[in-house]
Amino acid sequence: MNLIFNETYYKSVVEKYKYDPLDFKPINFDFPGINNESLNKKWLCHHEGNIFASGLLENEKSIVTTGIGLSGAPHMGTISQIMRAIFLQNAGLSVQFVLGDLDSYNARNQSLSVLEERAHQYQEFITKLGFDANRGILRTQKQRQDIVLTAYLISNCLKDKDFNNAEEDLVKLYQKMGYYPEMDFPVKQSILLMVADFIHLGMKEDYKNVLVMLGLEEHLYVLLAKKVVSRLNIPMNLGGLYSPIIKGFNGHPKMSKSILGSGITVEMNPDDIRKLIINEKEICENPDDSVVYQMMCSVSYYTAKDLEELSEIYRMGGDMWKKRKVEYADMVIDICEKWPH
Repeated sequence: MNLIFNETYYKSVVEKYKYDPLDFKPINFDFPGINNESLNKKWLCHHEGNIFASGLLENEKSIVTTGIGLSGAPHMGTISQIMRAIFLQNAGLSVQFVLGDLDSYNARNQSLSVLEERAHQYQEFITKLGFDANRGILRTQKQRQDIVLTAYLISNCLKDKDFNNAEEDLVKLYQKMGYYPEMDFPVKQSILLMVADFIHLGMKEDYKNVLVMLGLEEHLYVLLAKKVVSRLNIPMNLGGLYSPIIKGFNGHPKMSKSILGSGITVEMNPDDIRKLIINEKEICENPDDSVVYQMMCSVSYYTAKDLEELSEIYRMGGDMWKKRKVEYADMVIDICEKWPH
């Protein structure tokens, strides 16, 4: 498998699984309060997102759900998912944000006491960034043991081959680097609970319209959940909205907590953050392939108009682009400083 997660990779996934690509043809649906241009800057493709949008217009009980693992302090990829969730909530959508403490307990073999402390840090951080837990759902998996029961109840319609077919596209990268051994029982348990986080909304909480927001490399989890919906005849629509992978610094294909030297984390020294961003050598003609510009699209307070201007400045290069990188470095440092130490 090609371990370079570039436009060719995106197009192959979009074509293979028949997703609607937002960057490769005009988006074919709107969300209330969000224009097409903004959606195009933050997401790459969708699967039945148009059905979710129609359900919103018809006032069906609807929610966007997403989540992150807690294997370490946030890096820019993690923060990008947080800020996308806040973006959708600020537009008026209902949003659930799940902190995967039990996911990290099983798949990463981390202690519950460490994960409990880290979950409190994440909850404070996400709130400081602007997520309103009074208007949405911000929770850990351990807090909702009824969803653990849902995971048990849906497990009888799944087979080992379903889990084997749902390994995310980064598995081979993690195996090559020695971070991920195989699809063993704890990992299956982790995936099962993640699927239950999606399914429970329709199975027990009467949401007719659920949109799962993940990175594109995680798209197979949604397809696995859709198999459960179909096999158990659950009366809900389940769609996916997928973001691109942020490239890593130092030539790494992805920013990841598991890949040392690949990215920026909230615990880094501000001077080191500034140096990484300002000194990044822009070797790509297309700004969408630039690590820094990808970060600007995903981890920032920029509007779609701002990002279009930054794209043009990137193409011109020179002192103006360096100046904007200096400004952006200050923004990233301000975001990182919201992390409770």
